[in-house]
Amino acid sequence: MWAWYMEGTHRGAIDPPGFAPTGRMMRVDGVDQWTMRDGRIARYRAFYDMNDVARQLGIVPPPGSRTEAGMVALQHLQARLRRR
Repeated sequence: MWAWYMEGTHRGAIDPPGFAPTGRMMRVDGVDQWTMRDGRIARYRAFYDMNDVARQLGIVPPPGSRTEAGMVALQHLQARLRRR
């Protein structure tokens, strides 16, 4: 396991999920996990909060905002319709 952070300006696409450049600054904290087998990397996983990244880049609305409340209301409606 290795903890890390990166910071910079969002100037290129983040793919996946396909976010277009916003020109905004961001800082991301994360952890990498390596599983080794016979001296080689057999599995690699990275863990970080993509929702926090999306908020920093203005892709997701700030917590507690009216826009966030509207998105939550739409999600509730969608869930209700899927249960039918």
